[in-house]
Amino acid sequence: MNKADSNSLINSLMQEGFIQTENHENADNIIINTCSVRAHAEERVFSRVKLFNANRKKNKKDSKIIIMGCMAQTSKEHLEKLGADKIFDVYNEVNIIDYLKDEEVFVKKFNDNYIFNKSYVDEDKPHKAFIPISHGCNNWCTYCIVPHTRGKMVSRKSGEIAEELKRLIDEGAKEITLLGQNVNSYGLDIDNEINFTELLYKLDKVVDEKAKDRVWIRFLTSHPKDFDKDLADAIWNLNSLCKHIHLPFQSGSDRILNLMNRKYTKEEYIKKVYYLRDYAEDFPVSTDVIVGYADETEDEYNETLELLENIGFEEAYLYKYSEREGTIAHRKKIQYDKAAGARRLTNLVNYQRELAQKLLANQVGKKTSVMVDDIAKDNMHYLCRSKENRIILVKKDKELNMGDIFNAEVTEIKSHTLIGKFI
Repeated sequence: MNKADSNSLINSLMQEGFIQTENHENADNIIINTCSVRAHAEERVFSRVKLFNANRKKNKKDSKIIIMGCMAQTSKEHLEKLGADKIFDVYNEVNIIDYLKDEEVFVKKFNDNYIFNKSYVDEDKPHKAFIPISHGCNNWCTYCIVPHTRGKMVSRKSGEIAEELKRLIDEGAKEITLLGQNVNSYGLDIDNEINFTELLYKLDKVVDEKAKDRVWIRFLTSHPKDFDKDLADAIWNLNSLCKHIHLPFQSGSDRILNLMNRKYTKEEYIKKVYYLRDYAEDFPVSTDVIVGYADETEDEYNETLELLENIGFEEAYLYKYSEREGTIAHRKKIQYDKAAGARRLTNLVNYQRELAQKLLANQVGKKTSVMVDDIAKDNMHYLCRSKENRIILVKKDKELNMGDIFNAEVTEIKSHTLIGKFI
């Protein structure tokens, strides 16, 4: 989401005549787009603001340090003390551009009349693009800062999303990702608007008419409580949709899930995954997991390990619980064991690595469609991404365009990397 917001702002600023520089010491304006989901991300922002402020004082340069994104809500006073000149709560590029042009600007009240910015192809990978379809979240998971920083969920009108998709296809985008804190609840806040599944059918029709078999659609992120059979059917049956989903389960313990306010049980989660596994037994699902939340016991931690093994995730984003000021858990003063969380996370990472290795090895000999996504670090292979979101390296025998789609076969696995060939 932040990458899409940043890309949109960069393009808008360049249209206003601003020039981008890679060296912050040459910049007249330094804009930092922030994230509050993890403490480490916040610490990096604090460090950079201090660095940029010290450098401009040392060089006697009259540059501006501007903060946008989630930390505008959570850390405004601290960022101002560190030297930030202007802080914009909930990103709105019109206000930022006005401020940089030294025009009078008034920051809109948080999340009222939220404006969705124009989407652009990715600056670094122009075959990719991102379309935010919703902003904010209504779920209020107890550990999560997002509803406190981005506010209530606001959906973008489906007609506007369809027009964005058409324009991005015309501009050369081949892989377009729909973004939202919880895309599954799209449209529920707008009277007479279609729901997320219906939106996917609408967008698939756009792709079918403009660029059939040449454009893929992905989406992030889904909440299990809103995932249903209709959405699973759409993912499998719609030609433009990639055959993969990111579905965070967070914990294998029903008690911990209840404390997190996740609004589903372990058994309900498993049932939802098998909506897709009924179509393909190796249908790829990625996930998020938090260990060490509240008074999680060893038995409850082991339930998480069991769920990891029983479902089988080729990719998982694993975290130990870290307290976020402003969250429900923080207000309730939820107690947790930092040492136990750290130990469990280390074990979890090693366990998941072994599980993923076995799952990926099962792909050897299988055929799939891949999109050329980049050149690998060794400069000898193309880094390709399959429609199932698996990374496959293919030998770089000839020059190919990023975004081109080919059929490929997985021939081997080295360490944690799939190797294949075009067929």
